[in-house]
Amino acid sequence: MSLFWIYFLSAAAAYLVGSLNGPLLASRGFLRDDIRKHGSGNAGATNVLRTYGVGWTAAVAVWDLGKGVAAIVLSQQLLPASEARYIMLLAGFFVITGHVFPFFFHFKGGKGVMTACAVMFTLDWQVASIALGLFLLLVVTARFVSLGSVCGVLSLPFLGLWFGRGLPDVGMYAAVAALIILVHRDNLKRLLKGTENRFSVKRRTP
Repeated sequence: MSLFWIYFLSAAAAYLVGSLNGPLLASRGFLRDDIRKHGSGNAGATNVLRTYGVGWTAAVAVWDLGKGVAAIVLSQQLLPASEARYIMLLAGFFVITGHVFPFFFHFKGGKGVMTACAVMFTLDWQVASIALGLFLLLVVTARFVSLGSVCGVLSLPFLGLWFGRGLPDVGMYAAVAALIILVHRDNLKRLLKGTENRFSVKRRTP
C-alpha cells in the first residue's frame, strides 16, 4: 500500500472513530433521549453533566478520552517508529474533527475539548499539562468552561513553540486550536456581551 493511502485511511478511520460521540451514544442509545435537546444544545461533557449528572458524565468522558488515545495509538502502528509522528498528528486532528462533526449524527456533535485533551496528552504531555492547568484555573476562578476551553487550546501552538516542537507539531496544535475556537464562536459572543452562563450542575431526569 502506498504512503498516500496509509495516511488517507488513517485519517478516515480516525474521523469515523471520532464520530462515535459519547454524549450522543449515551443519550440516544441508552436514555432514549437526545442531549442536543437540552441545555446548551451541545453534545459535550459539560452539557451531559448539567443534564444527566455525574455518573453519565464519567461514562462519556472515559469513552471520548479513550477514542482520542486509541486513534493515535492505532495509527502509530501503521508506520515505523521513525516515521510515525506525522500520521499520529493527522489521526489526532481527525479524531477531534469527527467528534465535532460526527458522520453518524448529522455532523452536529460536541465541541471537542475532551477528545482534544486526550489527543494532546498522548502526543505531548508537557504542552497538554500546562494547557489543562490554564483551563482549570479559568474554570475555577471565572466559572466559564468556554473561556477556559478557548484559552487552553489557544495556548497550544505557543507552548509548542516554547518547548521547541517542530513545525508539523505546532501546525497541528494551531489547527486544533482553530477548530475548537471556531465551534466556541457563539460562546465568545456571549462572553463579550456578558450573557454567557457560568458553570453549574443541575441534575435532571430525561
